Amino acid sequence: MEILTDTDELARAAARVEDMIRAQGIDPEAVRMEPPGQGYAWSLLRGSAAVAVFLRPARDGEEGPRLRVVSPIVKCDEGVRPELYKTLLELNASGLGGMSFGLHQDRVVVVAERRAVDLDDDAVRYLIDRVGVVADHYDDQLIARFGGVRVSDLP
Repeated sequence: MEILTDTDELARAAARVEDMIRAQGIDPEAVRMEPPGQGYAWSLLRGSAAVAVFLRPARDGEEGPRLRVVSPIVKCDEGVRPELYKTLLELNASGLGGMSFGLHQDRVVVVAERRAVDLDDDAVRYLIDRVGVVADHYDDQLIARFGGVRVSDLP
């Protein structure tokens, strides 16, 4: 069994992500973004939801690089936060298939993360598609209940 360095694992995982993007008929270079640190990043659309895919090196205490898929879905009104937080926690506890809701800045996000070691094509496709499906499903529901605007509709 070949032992790969974190750099090798990160490059191997990036190739898998780009293969999946190509299989969708999209040029990976056209959707590549600047990552927020070291690693790789791409931005895709799934329904009405933008989905960002990040690959980053391992941090202290982690076993290898990480794949993180994030979809910012709703910018909510300030006055609804306590009830919104409660609802997001309840949705997280209801079982979202490895996804969870969170907040980043002033936006509700759907996020999934896993280690990139032993990453295969099915796992990449599943995470990206599943985050997109959950985001696309809940964005309108959250807006109907709490107000706000879909992130994809922001200028």
